[in-house]
Amino acid sequence: MKKDRICISICSRRFNYNFLKLLDCIYKNSLNKNLKINLLIVFNCSTKIKKFQEKLIKKTLKKIIFKIIYEKKKGISYVRNKCLSYLKYTNFDYYCFLDDDCKIKNNYIINHLKFIKNSNCSIVSGPQFYESNKLFFKVFERNFIQGQKIFWASTNNVFFKKKVLKNNVFFSNKVSRYGFGEDQLFFSKLFRKGEVIKWNHNPVYEISQKRRENLKWFIDRNIKYGLTGLLIDKEIYNFSMAYILNIIKAFYNLFLASVYLFLIPIDLTNNFYKSFAYSLRFFGRSINFVKF
Repeated sequence: MKKDRICISICSRRFNYNFLKLLDCIYKNSLNKNLKINLLIVFNCSTKIKKFQEKLIKKTLKKIIFKIIYEKKKGISYVRNKCLSYLKYTNFDYYCFLDDDCKIKNNYIINHLKFIKNSNCSIVSGPQFYESNKLFFKVFERNFIQGQKIFWASTNNVFFKKKVLKNNVFFSNKVSRYGFGEDQLFFSKLFRKGEVIKWNHNPVYEISQKRRENLKWFIDRNIKYGLTGLLIDKEIYNFSMAYILNIIKAFYNLFLASVYLFLIPIDLTNNFYKSFAYSLRFFGRSINFVKF
């Protein structure tokens, strides 16, 4: 039986030991006899990792073939574009992006593969759950009906067919000013070019990080969500439309903040954080009026 050829791409600022946890998960996925998995690792640095670190990677992946490349320009969009440029010259059936700070179940790859083969789509995405006791992380967890068509995917959990690369769409460094947003724009552009993106409840799990386990990070992140929204809209639409959408989305965030504020008596903690988050995103969108 012909094996499905899959290339998994991981972009990382530097070598870290959480990264090895993900590699171990990938190895366990590769034990499925119907899969041929290769790995592309892109480090966002000019200095190569140490020999013993490369040996640890090889030891963890065992027989999985892997390639390490480097991108000197600082910024996640440059790293992801380096990845795309390399992938275009590889010969695989499917591609997968994963973040270096996450873990996956042993059947993660085969689950996405089965879904994409049977669901008439070219891109599949799924949820990211946070391995943290802080309840405010639930605000950031996307959730849709199984099999639902969606407008964009996140690079923390996405699996797609080879033909998607023929669209010649790249990650923009104009929207990642605040550290994210380039993936939403990238897959939004692919959606507008006719690629079908669907939701599969096949999660990844982000490893808990101390620097994110505080309210300051939560506030900063949500304000930047609002700020980044305008940058994305400006890339997709014209100047006037982006401004109009910023107004609409600002007040939509304010509306959601009010709704969840009203629902606080039903679920105090979750609805409080949701109301607070949408208030912060409204604030970020409001700042855009001055910056526009």
